[in-house]
Amino acid sequence: MRKKMKNLLKYTAITMITIFSFQFSNAQNETILRDDTNTWFTMLNRLNINSKWSVSNELHERLGAFMNEQGTFLWRPSVDFHVNNMVEFSFGYSHINNKPNDPNPNPKIGVVENNIWEQVLLKHDIKKVHFQHRFRQENRWFDTVGQNLDGSYTKIGTDYGNRFRYRLTVNTTVKKLANGDELFFQGFDEIWFSQTDKLAPKAFNRNWLYLGLGYKFNPKTNLQLGYMNQWDVLGNNTFVSTPIIQTTFVRNFDL
Repeated sequence: MRKKMKNLLKYTAITMITIFSFQFSNAQNETILRDDTNTWFTMLNRLNINSKWSVSNELHERLGAFMNEQGTFLWRPSVDFHVNNMVEFSFGYSHINNKPNDPNPNPKIGVVENNIWEQVLLKHDIKKVHFQHRFRQENRWFDTVGQNLDGSYTKIGTDYGNRFRYRLTVNTTVKKLANGDELFFQGFDEIWFSQTDKLAPKAFNRNWLYLGLGYKFNPKTNLQLGYMNQWDVLGNNTFVSTPIIQTTFVRNFDL
């Protein structure tokens, strides 16, 4: 059974990455805007209630122009159910406050998004490499913006949309230190698709590619520093490529 699941996850990952590669290849001759280096700071916490249940929380502070512009602040709590060591279900909420950030023309002014999301996380190992496959369905309510006669912009209402995200994560120990701490590598690729009201894929929106190193102080605490490239589709054959330096602190607790 485990072998069949590993094969299924492998084929799923190959399919999703192939779709992204096709989309990317189609964009090679289009207009690509180069963003300034962004700096993102993330804190991830989890409280393990028992072997089956946990509650998690994420805080994200994302700055543009190398810490000179406020970009996005994000708060994301969730409740998690652990079927076993390989399968996890989560139900969560996100509050996202976005500010304008050149050269991306959207949003024109500060806007807010609230969404609820459902997630499946599947895990498996190949020798000493740990794999995670994250499937997330987002149900989004976000501000819409209109232009005034004087050229300024204002919020005119709220719209609804669906979005699907798939992330493939790999993690492996680089070196075990004499004091018991560990240095590890972590990388992931995540693709985003907007959807119709019936949840059918509509358009490729974004890709994240991340490579980083982490220092594990103990099984519940680690600090990571990495580089990520964000690739956004703006429409009209225009794309934005954003280099990001990301710092992540992880601290988990047991009840």
